[in-house]
Amino acid sequence: MYLEYEIEELSDHRLIHELVILLERHFKTQKRLDFYSDRLEVSLRRLNAICIYHLHKTLYELIQERRFNESKKLLESSTLSVKEITYYLGFCDPPYFIRYFKKQTGLTPRRYRLNLLEKWQEEALNQ
Repeated sequence: MYLEYEIEELSDHRLIHELVILLERHFKTQKRLDFYSDRLEVSLRRLNAICIYHLHKTLYELIQERRFNESKKLLESSTLSVKEITYYLGFCDPPYFIRYFKKQTGLTPRRYRLNLLEKWQEEALNQ
């Protein structure tokens, strides 16, 4: 029984590793959960259970988290406009992306970027 548990754990970890690779390659264009389960050849129910058990997040939450982290990264390190970021990350339109981002941070993407610029300017002056 212990050996079966270890084999299942190893299988789960391999699946998570493959999921992470898929997410990195497709998070901008693939938001459908069944895309990931189909590619991994596992049921969506099983994939979600594995994600919750090992990562404490649903597959949907993982996709959203990856998109959100990328949006912050782009706002922090690129000169892309909010509109360009919206379409680059596969959001349907800028107003939707702005609401999505504000729900996560309490700030619009523009305000988030301006706050960062102000912070960096203040740090530069204090050096």
